[in-house]
Amino acid sequence: MKQIIFRADDRLIHGQVIEGWIKNFNIPSVIIANDAVSADMIQQTIYRSVVPPKTTVDFYTTEGFKSDWENIKNRKGTILVIFASISDLYDSMALITDDVYVNIGCIASRTHCISVSDTVFLEPDELTKLEELASKWQVHIKKLPWEKDATFCDRQPETADEADPLSKGK
Repeated sequence: MKQIIFRADDRLIHGQVIEGWIKNFNIPSVIIANDAVSADMIQQTIYRSVVPPKTTVDFYTTEGFKSDWENIKNRKGTILVIFASISDLYDSMALITDDVYVNIGCIASRTHCISVSDTVFLEPDELTKLEELASKWQVHIKKLPWEKDATFCDRQPETADEADPLSKGK
């Protein structure tokens, strides 16, 4: 399994993230890279209270996350980094390597958005950013790790492990 997961999900931490990702992969470290939440102690308390007891949740501004990346990526165990938007994920694209699993979970429906999957609805500029991400990295559009990826781009995985690297070793 890849040791770092970058996930875009506008709901941040919720039941699918807790049960499907954190518990399923025994993730000890969650990072929320979001300017608003990093400044809101009440939201931080709520998010920390819903994860399993051995899981830590840290909060960064998007710029603070990028600045501290060298320290963050060396943590023990799997790291789940959650961004609230495609734009925030895109702004951290320079940090993505072959060791990072890129997942788009849920970006809620808004007026005049393009439906990418049953849970991902994007503005045209977000779609352009996602297309650029997908041109460089395998992007997995799915709510839960055991679901089949929603079809997004023409880039085909070269190996079975690349097709679903989270299944490796399970």
